[in-house]
Amino acid sequence: MKKPTALRGPLEVEVKLAIQDVRQARRNILRMGFLEATPRALEQNWVLDFDDQALRRKGQLLRLREYQEQRVVTFKGSALKSKQYKVRQELETGVGNMKTLFRILEQLGLGARFRYEKYRTSFKLVKPTSRGSVVVTLDETPIGNYLEIEGKPEKIDWVASQLGFSPKEYITKSYTELFFSSRLARTRKNMVFGRRRTAT
Repeated sequence: MKKPTALRGPLEVEVKLAIQDVRQARRNILRMGFLEATPRALEQNWVLDFDDQALRRKGQLLRLREYQEQRVVTFKGSALKSKQYKVRQELETGVGNMKTLFRILEQLGLGARFRYEKYRTSFKLVKPTSRGSVVVTLDETPIGNYLEIEGKPEKIDWVASQLGFSPKEYITKSYTELFFSSRLARTRKNMVFGRRRTAT
């Protein structure tokens, strides 16, 4: 019997944390020595799939994203087993012309099945430390506000604990999953803002 193909490409390890006060969360992040790497801006995302939802059924994701005049296509593999963290293969690259890519994918049988928006601010540590690379993003979404922490498990735990969170509060669901389990899904098909917001 043929052995399963080994995962190729980097693994994404992350968690989400639900927050109430966006301004306080920002202050706490900066106090830890993080620097704002990407200013707050509207991020738009399209999740693509086949008519039979083949990617979703496998736990995979194909996403197109526009953020601060950047266009990115991302593939995420099925989540690996982990009690506390969301661990997935992630392959990502920039896109020159989003409309053209949409047309190419449509010719392959793929179409936009879900759209979601959020205002995102990203932070990175000012100085390298023994803890290595870790990225924190502050997301304001139509279903609530969240922090995302991405890095190695021990680095995620360190940042979360410094911000006053315990592993019991880790969220490993995607924004798509969070939306469809929210009240907003009763009245909207997509996770989008009713009106554009310009400031917190």
